[in-house]
Amino acid sequence: MKNIRAAFFNKTIILLLSFLSRRCFIDYIGVTYLGVNSLFTEIVGMLSLADLGFGTAMTYSFYKPIAENDKIKIAGLIGFYKKVYNIIAVAVLGLGLCVLPFLNQIVRTEMVIDHLKIYYLVFLLNTVVSYLFVYKSAVITASQKNYIVLKLQTWIDVVRYILQIIIIIFTHNFLYYLIIAVAATIVNNLLISKKAIELYPEIQNKGEVSKTERQGIIRNLSSMFLYKLSSTLLNSTDNTLISIICGTLYVGYYANYKVIITNLNSFVSILFNSVTASIGNLIAAGELKLRYTVFKVMQMISYALAALISTCLFILMNDFILLWLRSKQYLLDQFTLKAILLNLYIAVTLQPLWSYREATGLYRKTKYVMVAAAIINLLASIILGIKFGIGGIILASFLAKVSTYVWYEPKILFKEYFKTSSLKYLSGQLSNFILTVVCILVSSVCTNIVPVVSITSWIIKAIISVLIVTIIYTLRYFWTDEFKFIIRKIRDRVH
Repeated sequence: MKNIRAAFFNKTIILLLSFLSRRCFIDYIGVTYLGVNSLFTEIVGMLSLADLGFGTAMTYSFYKPIAENDKIKIAGLIGFYKKVYNIIAVAVLGLGLCVLPFLNQIVRTEMVIDHLKIYYLVFLLNTVVSYLFVYKSAVITASQKNYIVLKLQTWIDVVRYILQIIIIIFTHNFLYYLIIAVAATIVNNLLISKKAIELYPEIQNKGEVSKTERQGIIRNLSSMFLYKLSSTLLNSTDNTLISIICGTLYVGYYANYKVIITNLNSFVSILFNSVTASIGNLIAAGELKLRYTVFKVMQMISYALAALISTCLFILMNDFILLWLRSKQYLLDQFTLKAILLNLYIAVTLQPLWSYREATGLYRKTKYVMVAAAIINLLASIILGIKFGIGGIILASFLAKVSTYVWYEPKILFKEYFKTSSLKYLSGQLSNFILTVVCILVSSVCTNIVPVVSITSWIIKAIISVLIVTIIYTLRYFWTDEFKFIIRKIRDRVH
């Protein structure tokens, strides 16, 4: 529970500070530089493909030696991961330098941006130094004390945002802004490393990891690498394609929407990720009926959350951008907004499936369908991007997901772990999507009577939208076994 509270606190604080920082950034440095910032963030993120899946495999490998208090094994794993992460850092640096000659083709702006390569190198440096000492944090995470890491990260992020806001206002200097980010990364890693040593002083000792154990770790890594790689290519190429096809300025416009979407999705992920370990225990216990009941309850919650978030964002998003940034210049068209919300809707409704995927190791059997999704996304993004612009690129991601793993992953999960067909699940997805559209239409009609954009009208629209979704989904699920299951659990807690 401490981990969940810490994660929510971290996300809330960072979300609020990011809104303030982004507003200052646009006012004093400009939306074009915001586009460059978002673009380079995505590029160096893709360059970190060498790390895909390693963090999960690393944390997993510490569970047993920590439970057995095997200090020699823990020290040996730390030494092994130190070597691996040093190799990854060098690999990322090398790949990053290979991008330098192509920056002018990737970054497309009407204004001349001085020192573009220097900005990019600082971004690259920030990514490379993020690998320093990071392996030590895995011991804390595996000990279910991740709240310690999150607490440190929260305060460092708070200081970083405050310093960056001050730099933006008084110097208008993008380079200083980036240097503070690098410094924050270094301080964060040093403090977490120090904390890990305080909690587990044995990690400074020499230890051994047998050849068999190293091979087992590599096997676990390779099992999820292709899946994670495809997932990154599917979800982390939009900014690059938008910059190349539409222009880097539009990356900045999209970034304002994306910061809201990403953080909302993170809150939902924290909620569902918190039960993944419990699902693993449930599956290990072999209680088929109970594991299916829990899945249906989680799915009902995800449907309600998806409808609530999608409806509220459709009604309130553009008004929020106007109130936040005070200019219609930063608004995206309705087609693009709908494409953004389609991707968010899918992400929220698939959270229960993804929780079971992680708990069951389903990614081993669905990794190739993710490759297909990544290829479809790339091709469709180019075609639709040229024809429809930014909205087409974002819509391509939705089409790639719906045509591949949205139906394939449930098919495997239901066949192997629920011993039943996935058709009922897929029909439920379709019916709840239609119900969400109904919520949006009804809310649109009801909120049209509040046309003036102000903080008061925004709050009124929000209340109306929440009430409409709550009423519609309560009527939809009130008589179901899933709803009764939740009511029983609430009553048990109260009594």
